[in-house]
Amino acid sequence: MSRNPTNQSWKWLPMAAVLALVWAGCAADSSSGGAALGPGEGGTNGDAGFEGAGGQGGTRAPVSEWPTGVSDSLVDQFFADPERNPLDAQGPDAAIADDYADAARVCFATPDTCSDVGCGAFASCCVNNGTCCEPIVDDPPLPAVLDFQQCAGQTVDSCAEGVGSNAVGFGELEPVITGRGLVPNGTATAEGGALIGDLVNLSSQRVEVDVQFKLPVGCNGTCLESAGVAFTASVPGAFVDVGVGLLLSGSREAVNLMIGNAVADSFDAGTDNTQWRLLLSPEGSAQVFRDGNSVGTYVFDAAALERGQFVAFGRNLGAAATSAAIAIIEVQSSFCDNPQAWVDREQISIVLNGNDVPGHASGSGPSIVEQGARRRMAYEVDGEIFVSEEDAPGEFFLTDLNPALIPTEPYEALGVGDPELVWDGNFLLLFYTARDDAGVGSIGVAMSTEEPPVFMNSDAPSLIPTGDVVSYDAPSVVYRDGFWLLVVRATLSSGATELHAFYTNNLDMGWTPVINGGLEELTRVDDPASDITDPSLIIHNSAYHLYYARRTGTRWAVELAVSDELLLWRPMGEVLGGSNEGFDSLGVRSPDVISQPDRIDMVYSGQDGVSFRLGTASRAAPSDTVPSIF
Repeated sequence: MSRNPTNQSWKWLPMAAVLALVWAGCAADSSSGGAALGPGEGGTNGDAGFEGAGGQGGTRAPVSEWPTGVSDSLVDQFFADPERNPLDAQGPDAAIADDYADAARVCFATPDTCSDVGCGAFASCCVNNGTCCEPIVDDPPLPAVLDFQQCAGQTVDSCAEGVGSNAVGFGELEPVITGRGLVPNGTATAEGGALIGDLVNLSSQRVEVDVQFKLPVGCNGTCLESAGVAFTASVPGAFVDVGVGLLLSGSREAVNLMIGNAVADSFDAGTDNTQWRLLLSPEGSAQVFRDGNSVGTYVFDAAALERGQFVAFGRNLGAAATSAAIAIIEVQSSFCDNPQAWVDREQISIVLNGNDVPGHASGSGPSIVEQGARRRMAYEVDGEIFVSEEDAPGEFFLTDLNPALIPTEPYEALGVGDPELVWDGNFLLLFYTARDDAGVGSIGVAMSTEEPPVFMNSDAPSLIPTGDVVSYDAPSVVYRDGFWLLVVRATLSSGATELHAFYTNNLDMGWTPVINGGLEELTRVDDPASDITDPSLIIHNSAYHLYYARRTGTRWAVELAVSDELLLWRPMGEVLGGSNEGFDSLGVRSPDVISQPDRIDMVYSGQDGVSFRLGTASRAAPSDTVPSIF
C-alpha cells in the first residue's frame, strides 16, 4: 500500500522571517558584556577562565543586545543549538528580527498553534506537537503490515505470527480470514474480532494506521455489517470500548471516526480500493485521511490510552464471502515528546552498606548528573549537602556519612542547600544556595577533585542579590563548550518571586543577566498563596527545556516552558502533578532533569500530605529529530 506524507509542519516560513533573533533593549555593550553580579569585575573580557574547571572559557562575554547594523555579535551563543543559529545564515536586520519575534509569538500563542505551517522552524515547537518523533524500529508494539487477504484460510493468530506479531481472537464466534480479508464475525448482540500486537502508550507514541476495508456485497442499506480498527483501554466485553478508531458501517456505506464510543464524524466509504489513514499524536490529535487527503482533525483523550490495545472488530450477519472485512492494515509507531507522559515514577532509596540512611530519602532539592559512566545525585539534609551514586534505577548509595559540602563561611551561616551538580567533562562542580544569618540567599559554587566528592567553599558567593532583588536561591546551570548559563529563583522586595537567567564564559568573573526576555513575566508570582521555585534547565532536541515548581495553596506541581534562545518562551503549563497514590500522591516539587538521546529522566520531591520524599520518573523524548532550517 502506498504511503502519503502527512507531516506538513515543516513547510518553512519565508527565510527572512525566521533567520534572525530579536534582542532588543539590553543594557550591555559589545565590549563589556554588561555588569556581572558577584565577586570580581563581571562582564569584562577576562581570559583566565575558572581555574581547573574546563580551561579557558573564551575571550569575551556574549553581547546581549543586537541593535541594527551590528554584525560582530556573539548573541549566537544563546541559541540552544548553535547549528540551527539563524544568525549564521543572514546578518542582523531589525525588520527581520521583528519578523522572527512576531512569528514566534504566533506559534507560541496556544498549545496547538505550533502545528501550523511554518512553526517547524522553531525547535521549541517539537515539544508536545506529535511531529518530532523517532520511529520504533526494534520490536515495535504493532505489526508493520497485516495483509489478511494473503492469510486466507488461516487463523488470526497464525496470520499475525507470520509477521512476527501476535493476535488473540474474541467474541462468540472466532473471527475468520477469507480472500476478502479479516471478517470480525460478531453477532446481532455482540462484537467479535481480535486484539493485535502489544500494548501502546498513545500519550507518548505517535501511531499511523493505514487500513483498507472491504464493503459488504448486496447490503442495500439493510444489512448488519461492520468492520473497524481502534484502540481500547479495556478488554472487550460484548462490545469494544472504543477510545479512538475507524469503523465501516456497511448499511450506511460510511466510515465513522469513533472517539469515546461515539461517532465524532462520518465519511463516505468510497470503494474497496479507498485508502484510509488514522494519524494519532500524543498531544491528543486524531487526523483522518481519505486517499491521502486530510478530511479532519479531532481531539481524543491520549492519556486514557497509556495502556492502549489495538483491536480489529465488528459485527457480521451475512456469509463470510460477502461480509464487511478488513483487507490490510499497515502501522507505523514512533516515540514522541509529550511532557505529560511520565512513567516509572518510584520512590528513591539511599543506603549505606546496604542499609537505609535515616532521613536521607526525605532530603530536599535533589540534583542529578551523569559523570562519565557514573550517575550521581546531590541533596540537602539539615543545611548540609550530600552526594550519592546510583547503583540501580531509583537506588543510590553513600560511601560514608560525611557531607560533600558543609557551611563554613559567614554568607552560609544558616546553611547550604538547593544543590546543582554539573560535570564539565573534567571536573565536578557544585552550585548551591547559601543563606546568611539574615536569611538572605546567594549562589555559591565549589569544585571537587576528590573521590568521593568533597567540595571546598569559596570566600564569597558567585551571585549576590542587588537592586530590587533581596534574595537568590535554587540555581540550575547548563554548561556547553566554555559557556555557562544559570537560572535562579529571585525574591523581590515586594515579596514576588520570579525566575532570572544569567550567563558567563568565565566563572571567576561573575554572571551577566539575560534581560528583556519573557522569562520574568512568564514565571512571576505575586500572590502570597502561591510560589515558584526549583528551576531545572536542560538542552534537549535543539531547544531549552525549563522545568520549575509552582505552589498553589498547599499543592505543588511541575511546569515546563521551552525556548530556542532564552528570550521567547513557549509555556507548556503543568506537566507533572500528584500521582493520587503513594509517596507523591498530592504533588511534586524540586524537579531536576537530565537529557538522554531517547528520553528525559527526572528526580524530584514527592508530597503525600505528611512529608516530602525523593522520587524519580522518566518519559520518552527522542532527540536529534528537530529538522534543519538550512
